[in-house]
Amino acid sequence: MGQGNKAEMLIAVCAVITSVVALFIGWSQMRVMKGQQEAEVWPMVQLTHETDFNDETVSYAITVENAGVGPALIDSFVIAMPGQPTTTDFYELVDYMVGKDIGDPYTAFRSLEGRVVRHGTEMNAIKASWDSTDETRAALQRRLTQFVAGEEESAVVFICYCSILEDCWVSSTLDAQTRPEPVKSCTALDTTSNALLASHAPPKPVKATNP
Repeated sequence: MGQGNKAEMLIAVCAVITSVVALFIGWSQMRVMKGQQEAEVWPMVQLTHETDFNDETVSYAITVENAGVGPALIDSFVIAMPGQPTTTDFYELVDYMVGKDIGDPYTAFRSLEGRVVRHGTEMNAIKASWDSTDETRAALQRRLTQFVAGEEESAVVFICYCSILEDCWVSSTLDAQTRPEPVKSCTALDTTSNALLASHAPPKPVKATNP
């Protein structure tokens, strides 16, 4: 091989190496830009069981808060109650969490599916209120004590939501789930909720039995 051919070969190899390096740099920059875009619109939905006692009313609510930096599009939700089929009926949730002895509540309900929750905002999926009396206060406190003492299992609400870039997550009221679970889509919420229950649910309460 002559000197000219060697020079041409070296130039060709250098050109290939340059192209590969440029391709890698471009790919890396695209990944960085995509990560920046995702971070700029990342929503983080948090769900909470809330109770309130004041001079006028006692209440129970499920709050939905977007603590992220981008809007959250709620796709679907499901409620899991111990020993019962899953449901999307928040009135059934109120009956389970509060009990029926307290009487019929005043309720305020908002449909979740398809709702957009802006960053930094909070809403009630449902809020049930009763006039504050000795009886209603005692009934709600008695039910709360059963959950806190581990005598009863709490119901769990799961919500699947997506960002404007169509990245999706599942959040829940499970205390042990500290971060939303990333999912490919919201089409298999039942499967995801079952997996989260299996991995994050607290031990089942053991009820005392008489000897």
